[in-house]
Amino acid sequence: MSHSVDSDRRYYAAAQEHFARKNSDDPPDIKWTAAVIGCGRSGSLFEHDKLRRHPCSLAGLFHFHEHFRIIAGCDRLAEKRARFSVDWGVPAAHVYHDFRKLFASVVPDMVAVATYTESHAEIVIAAARAGVKMILCEKPLALNTAQADNMIRVCREEGTLLAVHHERRWTNYYRTAKKLIESGEIGDVMTVIGNVLTGPPNPDCHSNPRVSGGGPTLHDGTHLFDIIPFLCGKIVSVKGETESKNPKLQVEDTARILMRLENGALVFAECGGRRKYFNFELDIQGTNGRIKIGNAGCELYTVAKSGRYEGFTEFKKRDFPELEDSEYFPFILNEIATAYDICQPSISSGEDGREALANVLKVYESREKLI
Repeated sequence: MSHSVDSDRRYYAAAQEHFARKNSDDPPDIKWTAAVIGCGRSGSLFEHDKLRRHPCSLAGLFHFHEHFRIIAGCDRLAEKRARFSVDWGVPAAHVYHDFRKLFASVVPDMVAVATYTESHAEIVIAAARAGVKMILCEKPLALNTAQADNMIRVCREEGTLLAVHHERRWTNYYRTAKKLIESGEIGDVMTVIGNVLTGPPNPDCHSNPRVSGGGPTLHDGTHLFDIIPFLCGKIVSVKGETESKNPKLQVEDTARILMRLENGALVFAECGGRRKYFNFELDIQGTNGRIKIGNAGCELYTVAKSGRYEGFTEFKKRDFPELEDSEYFPFILNEIATAYDICQPSISSGEDGREALANVLKVYESREKLI
């Protein structure tokens, strides 16, 4: 089941209503201040994509939320700083070249970190020590588990809530699927087939493991390694193989992975794959049903008497439970702020991000490299 055009229109209208209220003569109560470090695609520029549902950037989440106001930004590139200033009405003097200067001038309540992976640890630790209350860090959390552990430790010591932007954990699609699985709607999970299929890495920073941390298994596959345990249970073993058809790349363009979950279920996954399209999908097969979920929508099947063969049962497609219009906005910020208020971890915590990172790295450690 995918969203209808009418649903998309209502969703966007709701965001526009928040935008109008924030810029009216009678503005709402602003409870939290925010800053975005890294004003590129996920940080800000995705908002210019006319086909995406809005808000679809970290800056957009803050801007369209009635209780948040962006007070600062940061990026190394002048053109991105200028664009950020114009897009979100932040004075140019408050959009910094260096995150250290930002924290020396202002301490926002919440910081979104949307820079390259190599800088996540340094920025998150600096933000926590500066007194930032909440941090939403882009995925993957860090280059390695040692960095991730240090980030988590410092945030804990400083009383800072650390969340990782594995956004599927916050969407109604996946939270509804989780409830269905936990309620036994499809029986015991037996097999999961997952893929995040993309083209080969660009021969730039994305193919430099010192900057990106890895290839598509980490850059995009991190979402797969995060959402599988969220839905189906802890990953207890990981083995994989990788390959690259371009000798100039320093990272893989394809990975094929076998995992086992704590309940004994098997997971077969593929990342990258040199495709001419992007596809993210999970096929979760239980003893009594099946859920297919991904960027194309959600499907639910349960077992029923076969209409084709006597004495057999087959899958019968059912309506996926109706979803609220707002699957992402403003729940993500509400959830993080509430978690901070009650001193509880986010549903996408630093520890969750660390676990996804650790399991991706196990692919690289265990892999048989194919030519």
